[in-house]
Amino acid sequence: MDFTDLIALKPRDFASTILERRKILAVALPDIEAHMSENADILAPEVEKLRLARDSGLNRVAELKGRRNEAQNEARVLLQQTRVLRTKLEESGGLKNLDPKWAKEKLEESLEDIEDKIEKHALSLTDERRLIAERKALLQKNAAWLDQRRKNNPEMATYVESSRKMQKLFNLADKLHQEMIAIVEKNEPIHSEFTEKRAELRNSIRQLERARSLIKQSEAAISFWGNRIENGFENLLTAASLVEGGGKSTVLRRNAEPPVVTKPVGGEEE
Repeated sequence: MDFTDLIALKPRDFASTILERRKILAVALPDIEAHMSENADILAPEVEKLRLARDSGLNRVAELKGRRNEAQNEARVLLQQTRVLRTKLEESGGLKNLDPKWAKEKLEESLEDIEDKIEKHALSLTDERRLIAERKALLQKNAAWLDQRRKNNPEMATYVESSRKMQKLFNLADKLHQEMIAIVEKNEPIHSEFTEKRAELRNSIRQLERARSLIKQSEAAISFWGNRIENGFENLLTAASLVEGGGKSTVLRRNAEPPVVTKPVGGEEE
C-alpha cells in the first residue's frame, strides 16, 4: 500500500488494517519469544562453562607470571652481586685464567645484555625464545666453568655459590615462562569461543526482551483499535475536523516561521 492509498483509507478501514497486522504479530510473537528464550537457556550454561575455563587459564597464567617475575628479579640481583664479586677476585688475583677465551667473554655482561633486551624491549615470541635459549647456553657453559674454577680456587666459594643460585633462578624463570606461554596458547581458542557465545547470548536476550515488549504493545494496540472500531473515532478526529474547517493545526511544523517580536512603544524597558 503506497502513501496515496493510505491517505484514501477511511478511519474504520485504517483501524481495521492496523488491527489485522497487530493480531498477526500477536500470533507470531509468542513463538519468537519461546525460540529466543530457548536459545538463551541453552547458551547461558555454555557461556558460563567457557568463562570458568578461560578464567581458570588466566588465573594460572597470572600465578606463573608472578613466580617467573619473582625468580627473574632475584636472579638479576644475584647477577649484579656476582659481577661485583668477579671484579674483586680479578683485582685480587683470585681468578686464574683456565680458559682465556671464556674469561674475556665476561659472563655477567652477556647475561645483563640479554636481560636488558628481555625486560625493556617489545619482543616477538620468536625473539624472546631465541634470547632465552642464548641465556640457557651461557648458563650451561658457566656451570662447567664454575666446576673447574672451584677445584682450582677454593676462595671462590662465595662467587660460585651466588652464581649457581642465579643460574637455578634463571632456569626456573625460563621453565615458568614456557608453562605460561603454553597455557596462553591453549587459552586463546577458549577465549575466542567464549567471546562468540557471549555475543550470541546477549543478542538472544535482547531479542527476547524486544519480543516481550512487542507482545505487551500488541495487546494494548489490539484493545485500543478494537475499541475504536466498535465505539467510533470522534475524539481522534477533533484536530482533523478543526483543520478541515479552516482552523490552525495544533502540531507545530519544524519549518514554521518564528513569531514576530515587537518592541514596546517608548523603547526598551529599563
